[in-house]
Amino acid sequence: MGTDSLLSIVAEDRAKCLATVTQCFVEPGTPHQVILRKPYHDQAVRSNHWEFKSVVTSTGEISGIQCVGYDVTLLVDNLERSKRLLALTNQQNARLQNFAYIISHNVRSHSANLTALVDLLQHTTDEAQSAMFLQMLKTSTDKLAETIVNLNEIVTSTTVGAQPREQRGLRQEVSRTLEALNVLVHQNQLAVSVAIPAKITVNVVPAYLDSILLNLFSNAIKYRSRSAPPRLDLGCYREEDYVVLTIADNGQGIDLVRNQAKVFGMYKTFHGNDDARGLGLFITKNQIEAMNGKIEVDSQVGVGSTFKVYFSEIV
Repeated sequence: MGTDSLLSIVAEDRAKCLATVTQCFVEPGTPHQVILRKPYHDQAVRSNHWEFKSVVTSTGEISGIQCVGYDVTLLVDNLERSKRLLALTNQQNARLQNFAYIISHNVRSHSANLTALVDLLQHTTDEAQSAMFLQMLKTSTDKLAETIVNLNEIVTSTTVGAQPREQRGLRQEVSRTLEALNVLVHQNQLAVSVAIPAKITVNVVPAYLDSILLNLFSNAIKYRSRSAPPRLDLGCYREEDYVVLTIADNGQGIDLVRNQAKVFGMYKTFHGNDDARGLGLFITKNQIEAMNGKIEVDSQVGVGSTFKVYFSEIV
C-alpha cells in the first residue's frame, strides 16, 4: 500500500506488466494473464500468476483494473528444471547419435580399407608394391586409432552443451582422410586435387571433422561418374566469420528440383544403392551445426555436386 506497484516487480518484468495493462484497455472486460516475479523481504524472488481485468462501468467507461494473483513459484521452478533436463537429454541423445554413426560408418570404412589392403598384400609379388601397400596399411591403422581416440573423447566428455573444440590444420586433416581412403581412391582411379593453403586452420570437434570429411569424400567415391574419369576437387576460402571448405565432384549428382528439401533429411536416399541408409548427410549436417557451422549443396544430375562446409571461426 502507498507504493508504486511497478516497483514491487523485478525490473525485467515491468514491461510485460505494462503490456498486459494496455491489453486491458484495448479489450475491456476480457481477462489477461501474466506471470510476474516479485522480490520479498527474505530476499527470495517468487513467481506470481496474475489475472488482470478492466472494471467497466454501466456507461462503458473503465473505472479501474482488477488484479488477482497467486504464488506459482514451485510450478515455474519445476518447469525450468524440466526444460534444463530436456535440453540435457537432447544433448546426450545427439552425442549418442553421433557416436553410433561414427561407429557404424567411419569405423566400417576404415575396416573395409584395411581388409582391401591386406588382400592386396596377399596377392602381390612385387617388392615395391608390397612396400607401398605396407605404408598405406600403416596410414590406415593410424587413422583408425585416431578415430577410436576421438570416440573415447565423445564418450568421456562431461561438457554440457557443445563438445570441446580444437584448432586443426584443414589441409593436414583433408590429406589424412584421403590417405585413409587410399585404397578406394586407387581402385576407382579417382583424380584428386587439393587447393587448400597449409596455414588454414579450423576450430572443430576433432571427431566431428573426421566424420564429416570421411563421409563427404566416401560419398564422392561411391556416387562417382560412370561415364567419365571420376574427379574430386577440394578448395577453401574465407567468408565473413567462416572458413569454407568446397568439395566438388563430377559424379552422378542429385536432382535438387525434386529433392532440395530432402538432401539433408534422415533416411533420404537418391541413387538406389543397396548400401545406402540415408543417414550420412543428415549426421554430417548435425555435426557441422553442432560446431555453429552450416552446409550447402549445389548439384545437377549427370554433372556432379559441390558441397560447401562452413566452419565457424567464432568460439
